[in-house]
Amino acid sequence: MEITPAVLRTIELFTGLNEKQLVALAGIGRVSVFRRGDVVLRAGEQSTALYVVLKGQVEVVSELAENTTSLVILGAGQNFGEMALLDAGPRSATIRCISAEATLLTFDGVELMRFWEQEPQVGYRMVINIARDLAFKLRIRNLTTTAPDEVMHL
Repeated sequence: MEITPAVLRTIELFTGLNEKQLVALAGIGRVSVFRRGDVVLRAGEQSTALYVVLKGQVEVVSELAENTTSLVILGAGQNFGEMALLDAGPRSATIRCISAEATLLTFDGVELMRFWEQEPQVGYRMVINIARDLAFKLRIRNLTTTAPDEVMHL
C-alpha cells in the first residue's frame, strides 16, 4: 500500500497538517502487514514506535497472570503506541492482529521525535491530536469501568 497525503488526510492523528507536511510524514513512515494471530507488540517491551491502522483490525489485550482480557479493538484510522512514544515507558498492553490481514503504518519514535524537532508545527499538531485521542480513550474507559458513585484517582 502506498502512503500518500490522501491516505494520511483521512486519519485524525494528522488533522490540521498541510500537503507538504503530510508528504514529509509519508516519507518517514513504514508499512507493515500482519496476519490473524500475529503479535504486533507485547506488554512490557521497550519501544517508542507509533502505529496507525490503515486496514484491518487489531486487538488491545491485557495479559495478567493466566487471564487475557480484550480491552478494545482498533480499526482503520486509529493509532496505538502513543503512550510509550510520549513517556518512553514499557508497552502497557499487547497488540495482536485479529482480522485476516492488517496493514499498519509505523513511525519509529526516535525518527519521529527528530522530525518534530525539525518541524515543530507538525510536532505540536500531532501531540495535540494524540492528547485528544488519549483523553477520549480515558473518558470512555472511565465511563465503562467506574460506577457513577465512585471516583477514579489518577
